Amino acid sequence: MTWFLVPLATIILAWLWPLCWYAAVQGRVSCTIGSERRECEAGEGVPVEIDVTNNSFVPLPFVEVRIRLPEGLSFHPSVTRPNLCVVTRVWIRSRARIRIQVYGIRRGPHVLSDVSVVGHEGFGLAVRPLASATSACWLAVRPARRASYTHLPHRMLQGLRATPRALVEDETWIRGVRPYEYGDPVRHIDWRATARLGNLVVKQFFPTTHRHFLVVLNAQVSEPHWLRHYRRAFEELCEQLSTWADGLHRSGAEVLFATNASVSLRPQKAAPDRITPNALRSLLAHAHPYAAFALVPVVRAPDAYPGELILFSSWESARQAAALRQIERAGKVVHVVRPTVCAEVGETDGQDDFFGEI
Repeated sequence: MTWFLVPLATIILAWLWPLCWYAAVQGRVSCTIGSERRECEAGEGVPVEIDVTNNSFVPLPFVEVRIRLPEGLSFHPSVTRPNLCVVTRVWIRSRARIRIQVYGIRRGPHVLSDVSVVGHEGFGLAVRPLASATSACWLAVRPARRASYTHLPHRMLQGLRATPRALVEDETWIRGVRPYEYGDPVRHIDWRATARLGNLVVKQFFPTTHRHFLVVLNAQVSEPHWLRHYRRAFEELCEQLSTWADGLHRSGAEVLFATNASVSLRPQKAAPDRITPNALRSLLAHAHPYAAFALVPVVRAPDAYPGELILFSSWESARQAAALRQIERAGKVVHVVRPTVCAEVGETDGQDDFFGEI
């Protein structure tokens, strides 16, 4: 008569075991995210570590870590793949470390925090949520590199007429060496330094005319400045700015930079300050397509600026346009560079206008 006790006990055990197991591990599983990198290039892989810690006295025979990346990051260098599931196990009072590779596919700061851990007791009778990520990982993607301009035009004022003159490098005055970039003349390669350093380097020369530029990035697209934003135009402006800054630096010009864009984890560049192309690309990686304040405070003191101003902007208010005209009346040269997406609504690209004047 006791033959039915065995299957009954099996059913009761199968019903009680998941409940007892979940009660033993509930609140005793934690998940953290960490990475040694904070910035990367577009398409570059960054290692990210996810630690799942079991602080209970019950093993976790089946653990599934579900990872969802924010828009702008991917698990593939060229294809958008925001989701990933990793299956592992964690023994009693131990830790499992998961190493994944994350790729940046769009410029800007991104926060990786959407990580959840689910698991069951080993038989799959009841899959329960165990933990969520208690930390976050910041990853900023720098603007994509483009072929930079080697020579930029120089304009001299002769009476009321602007005469263009090429800004060229004086090959009789060597300033130093730098890594070789695509498009550099072969005659500028420093073969002795290349043999000593192990990498291909080219000579840098002092320019025939020393020039100072103020580069301003305008993120404002409405009045008031906080009303709306235009991400597509801002992304293209960041790439163009990175390209122009690199070209100006290679030609020997000194660049001052200011912006009204919101920047995370970096000091705000509201006042003009000297900057290198690498530091500029690092700052642009943390820039948001939102204006922290209007553009007028950036351009209201023309006497403190160099002779030439390059404004990267997709929109200016009537007050801002008047401030730019005041700078031109003070004897400064103002160039406006616009994103190509503005051509769809009838506006022109400032880059083409700039080179069309010479």
